Amino acid sequence: MISIENLQKRIATGEDRSHQFKADIRNAESLASELAAFANSEGGTLFTGVADDGFVPGLTRKDVSRINQLISNAESNLIRTIREALKR
Repeated sequence: MISIENLQKRIATGEDRSHQFKADIRNAESLASELAAFANSEGGTLFTGVADDGFVPGLTRKDVSRINQLISNAESNLIRTIREALKR
């Protein structure tokens, strides 16, 4: 588990190719696109609850539950579909 201090340092460095901030995620297609971009590169970390400018508005428990469902949907319905299409 990452410490609060380490997390704050990582956020303070800002966004780059391997670190992306999303204040909130409401779209499975957009999420799948971000995850696919990381998968097709050297990987990365998607920080949810963090705005583009590094401000941390956070997420409610309801938000976390909704985003977890979006992640599951994006992986099972969108990323697998893309992966299978590439195999053909």
